[in-house]
Amino acid sequence: MKSIRSIAAIAAALVLGLGSTAASAGVLNINFGAEDNAQREAFKTLVNDFHTANPDVDVHLTIQDQPTYRKALPASLDTDNAPDVFNWFAGDQMRMMAQRGELDDLSDLWKANTWWNTFPSSAITVGGKQVALPYQYYPWGLFTRRDVLERAGIHEAPHDLSAILAACSKLRKAGFTPIALNGKDGWALAAWFDFIDMRANGYEYHQQLLDGKVSYNESNVRRAFAMWKQLIDAKCFDPNALAVDEHAAKADLYGGRAGMILMGTVVSASFPEIVRPVIDYERFPAIDSGQAASEAAPTDTFHVASRAKNKADARRFLKFAGSSAANAKLAKSLGSFPTNKFAPVAGTVLDLASYKVLTDAKNNLVQGFDRDVPADMAAAGIKGFQEFFAKPADMYAVMNRLDAVRGTAYAVVADTPAAPAKGRKN
Repeated sequence: MKSIRSIAAIAAALVLGLGSTAASAGVLNINFGAEDNAQREAFKTLVNDFHTANPDVDVHLTIQDQPTYRKALPASLDTDNAPDVFNWFAGDQMRMMAQRGELDDLSDLWKANTWWNTFPSSAITVGGKQVALPYQYYPWGLFTRRDVLERAGIHEAPHDLSAILAACSKLRKAGFTPIALNGKDGWALAAWFDFIDMRANGYEYHQQLLDGKVSYNESNVRRAFAMWKQLIDAKCFDPNALAVDEHAAKADLYGGRAGMILMGTVVSASFPEIVRPVIDYERFPAIDSGQAASEAAPTDTFHVASRAKNKADARRFLKFAGSSAANAKLAKSLGSFPTNKFAPVAGTVLDLASYKVLTDAKNNLVQGFDRDVPADMAAAGIKGFQEFFAKPADMYAVMNRLDAVRGTAYAVVADTPAAPAKGRKN
């Protein structure tokens, strides 16, 4: 019987199994990035289930922590060590991978399995071709510790900007960090910008900003930054947030040291059982009540690399992962929602609350700043948001720098040729 072997990487350290080897025909090499142990276990279970159903496939699974993976994976796609299957996310960076010819065209799979009737296709279609299988999506929102809020004299979650400011004051006076924040992970700061701008200026305006069509020096963007500055000046966040990573920020909420955190619902998979009964999920508070509902709801994706050596088994894996049963099981383990419309949604209170937020937004959804803008803009944005958090008074200088990058980042994207990767193998 063939085997499944697992290489799990925490940071850069391999903790199980094989050393680094080049991909080879006859072996299915799967590379995944994971945020935490809950995600690692979910991916391991998916691959083990696939192997149980397909014992003739020799699977090599590599799991890395997300920061390491995001740096290493793109560099591997145009090499002989490209994985057969890997996970990524919808958005501008995925589109650029497709335009560079690094993603295999999966249109045949979509047609053969009638996935048109099963999965959302717009986010994974580039140049008329389907280049991914979406496996989960998850709305972001404000997770609150109900017991902590009540100890600070707050009896309902804040639903607008003034209520957030009032809650921050009460929590701080009661000795709590009002809002936990992993500022070391720039994407967490980017999420705050996404929501404040969407709530202040609306979905359409924010989408134009993400598309590079709006200047960061416009008055509406200045207004969004000014509102964010209010929260920083009011000491709503951990003042040391720029040194705090995701795991430490979540620990502040779990440990009862913080009252709130802005995260995607995938965070719920790692909630300790003891705190689940006192954690609530809330839609990000309103700023302009006249704006239509809109949310950040990233979509994560499975891909086959263009330079994969075992495309046949890679397609078998995607077909398995796309089944309603496998998709539902994976999404439940990840604390997210399945993309297969025939897959049942888990029915916890948090699931139902966040699913309502998602459906209320209809099609007014963004992937998130760091996913929706070109790579150069994303890097500049994250750096700029961190600089702004450290020195809110430098708001205008940060906006000027972001707008200067906007002037070049989108031009580079427009000039990128839609050419196959070097040595691409069909």
